[in-house]
Amino acid sequence: MDKTKTKKVWNVVSSIIVGVVLVAAVCALGVAIGYRAQGQTLTVGGSQLRLVLTGSMEGSEEDSIRTNSVITVKTVPEDAEQAREFMDSLEVGDVITFYDTSLGASALVVTHRIVGITDNGNGGVSFTTKGDANDSPDPSPVDESDVIGVVTGSNYPLGAFLTFLTSATGIVVCLIIPAAIIMIYEIFRIAFLVRKDKKDKRKSELDEKEQEIERLRRELEEMKKRGEDND
Repeated sequence: MDKTKTKKVWNVVSSIIVGVVLVAAVCALGVAIGYRAQGQTLTVGGSQLRLVLTGSMEGSEEDSIRTNSVITVKTVPEDAEQAREFMDSLEVGDVITFYDTSLGASALVVTHRIVGITDNGNGGVSFTTKGDANDSPDPSPVDESDVIGVVTGSNYPLGAFLTFLTSATGIVVCLIIPAAIIMIYEIFRIAFLVRKDKKDKRKSELDEKEQEIERLRRELEEMKKRGEDND
């Protein structure tokens, strides 16, 4: 592959790399801003992505949840009939996310495991919940009206990344790193163009000198030929 083709390939590849980095940074920044704007929750279709900020669900169960994991919560349907089916499908052992209203007006969002199900006296059910890391169940039962949804999965690496991404440092990094990469790329590109311009200029000057030398050589040959003819 000649130098011209190599340069063309490098220009295409470098442009793609810069573009991918820029798109990834914009997407990451969008996720972080969206997550913060929605109150530490991302809603996609009928599911939510939430961060687990405490260690109350760390334990030995297969679906125990580490601190800073991101969990996928299948939310309670808005349709009354579907919501009833959803509640009836919940079983002991399921992990649910709910509003803890035991503190009055300042309700907290909690994710704990169901350890008991009872009739709430209003045609619905209440759930006794417990964190895997806790020794005893939660003091207050969870009425079905306070249930946000059931946890269908968790991911610690993604959660740790999202935790960093939503921090002030993470948001700044999303801006600084792409900007630095683009700046470095532009510096190298400008240096390459300057070097190429100097090289082209030198080549042009050499070509002009060679043309001038060739012109003088032809004139000398013509003068020599005319001298021979006169003799």
